[in-house]
Amino acid sequence: MTTAAQIEAYLIQEKQEFRMQTDADVAVEGFSSSEHYREGTLTWIKSAERWHDGLRGITLCVVQEGVELPLPNQIICKNSKAVFFSLIERFFTVRDEEEALIGQNTVIGKHVRLGKNVRIGHNCSITGDVEIGDDTVISDNVVIKNRVKIGKRCTVQALSMIGEDGFGAYEEENHHRVMIRHYGGVTIGDDVFISSHVSIQRGTIDDTYIGNGTKIAPCTLVAHNSRVGEDAVLICSHLYGSVSVGDNAWIAGSIVKNQCCVGDNSLIGIGSAVLADVAPNKIAAGVPARVLRDRSK
Repeated sequence: MTTAAQIEAYLIQEKQEFRMQTDADVAVEGFSSSEHYREGTLTWIKSAERWHDGLRGITLCVVQEGVELPLPNQIICKNSKAVFFSLIERFFTVRDEEEALIGQNTVIGKHVRLGKNVRIGHNCSITGDVEIGDDTVISDNVVIKNRVKIGKRCTVQALSMIGEDGFGAYEEENHHRVMIRHYGGVTIGDDVFISSHVSIQRGTIDDTYIGNGTKIAPCTLVAHNSRVGEDAVLICSHLYGSVSVGDNAWIAGSIVKNQCCVGDNSLIGIGSAVLADVAPNKIAAGVPARVLRDRSK
């Protein structure tokens, strides 16, 4: 059982902004969603629309600041989502501390450098001039090769590929195409999340670059020479060669033509084809993508 006092002490330690309204002896065992609430667990309600009278029996609830609920036991937070999931991670996640840091059938090349507490899953191939920072987790069946630097506290999920040559060729007589070997690498910052089935190709000469805090959803392609800024979000999208994506930009289910730029804080809507630059702070969508309005409005 986890008590309200233990939760309060942890949130103070983590310097979270919160306010406790609980009985002194309240305790929970596990967690559940508000849609399928289980008696005696911790849950989370972000908005008043998710409340109904059937939830009056909640034992302990993390509540978004500004949402008024008729509950005796609440943890009221400015960022309720972050608090709820941090409590799950701290109190209700069980790990096998004896699990090997390197999984079975994984190949680690002789030039690979691993930071502290790096975990690598089963059936991976990590070869070449590769550096992986502290506390980074690599899942199963991942390939990292050639010249790649991955920062601290990153996640790379299963079946992703980092560092393979991109698709580049030159044309000789009679339309005979010759593939160009790539000599650049991939540089990935800290706190980057790379989901499953993601391909990040190395640069032709310079590195392909992913900035700190960027999150990449499944089935995304980041082609050679592309540069993605900090805290960007790429969702099931294809960035073709030499694309530039600014800080805090969102690209959702779209393709971006080679050498195009998506500016800082801009958002590309689902199903778009970006064929020309999108200025900072814009929302664009369509085929071809056209600016609809400022993102700040």
